[in-house]
Amino acid sequence: MASSHGWHVIRISRRGTSFKNKIVFMKRIILALALLFALGSTTKLAAQETRVRFYYYPSTNVYYNPASDQYWYYDDVSTTWTEVKTLPTTITLTKTPRYTVYYNGEDVWKDNATHMQKYKARKNGTIKAKNPKNY
Repeated sequence: MASSHGWHVIRISRRGTSFKNKIVFMKRIILALALLFALGSTTKLAAQETRVRFYYYPSTNVYYNPASDQYWYYDDVSTTWTEVKTLPTTITLTKTPRYTVYYNGEDVWKDNATHMQKYKARKNGTIKAKNPKNY
């Protein structure tokens, strides 16, 4: 009986160790999930912080970033969007309406198709905005 009792004690000890290991393992999983959740939230906040305001001039299809004092325009010769401090003399922004648009990052021109659709320039130079509110 004594030997079986000793074996029984060892078995309880093993079960206790196994149970403790499972608890430690579960705590690690919970901690890892909490860490992943926290990192995901931080990434979301970082993305929101990069929201940049631009002025869009639909009659010339030009963007202006007042924070960096830079213009984006589509260069027909190179067929690329170009960022410049001063617009070429062929592009004039005087007396043209502008609309405030926001973009998460600097490459606002990636939304140009949407902006062109929303703020259609008429042949006489006036703008037909589908939604007068800024977005």
